[in-house]
Amino acid sequence: MASTLITHVPSTSLHLLAGAFIMFAFFGKKEYSIKQRALVMSLGFIVLIPDVPKFLGTTAFHSLISLPFLSLLLAIFIQKWTKTKYWYSLLATFTTFMGGALLIDWIGNGSRLLSPLSNKNYAFTLLKHELLLILIMTAVLLIVLKTNNKLILTAGLLVTLSFLSLKAYGKLELQSYLRNQVQAAPIEWIDVEPHGILGKEWEFVVMAHDKKIRGTASLLGSDVKITSRLQ
Repeated sequence: MASTLITHVPSTSLHLLAGAFIMFAFFGKKEYSIKQRALVMSLGFIVLIPDVPKFLGTTAFHSLISLPFLSLLLAIFIQKWTKTKYWYSLLATFTTFMGGALLIDWIGNGSRLLSPLSNKNYAFTLLKHELLLILIMTAVLLIVLKTNNKLILTAGLLVTLSFLSLKAYGKLELQSYLRNQVQAAPIEWIDVEPHGILGKEWEFVVMAHDKKIRGTASLLGSDVKITSRLQ
């Protein structure tokens, strides 16, 4: 279990940062002190609760089917702590689970979105080495903690979404390019994942009948380089 936790440190950090972002967006107030702001951000820890059953070998509590029900329960705790209306606490909790937990998993290693009805893993991998995104989000969160400025929080969110949108565009462009280039044989599958410690490049594998092609490409899907071809 210890090795699993260490391996997932970057991913866990990203989940917690996203949870802190969302909770402060919902419950942060102008008159709050730094301590109060930190406590509000710490509520983002709930984003890890759906992952706890994974250590018991089940993903049943980490899907589109179960998270709405888990939100109904956790919202009671959030309501009591924040002293807000239940529907508002429910909205904050549900947004934290959807955006801070499920979405990050989907653009990471994937998630069994329909568990327990289906064990199929769904993924659109944009993140593998999350260091750059973690640094950006940490910097923004520390500035917000110090200044209590939600405009900075909004700007940080826009930068993060722009970064992910740019990566999504690059991945789709690369996939389209590879499909157009490999036409001699039916393509069985194409795997495109972030490459490099900052994830600024792509690494791809194309399986087409009896061929296996590996290579790299730039962030926007250009400058494609073939590193190996296997027959």
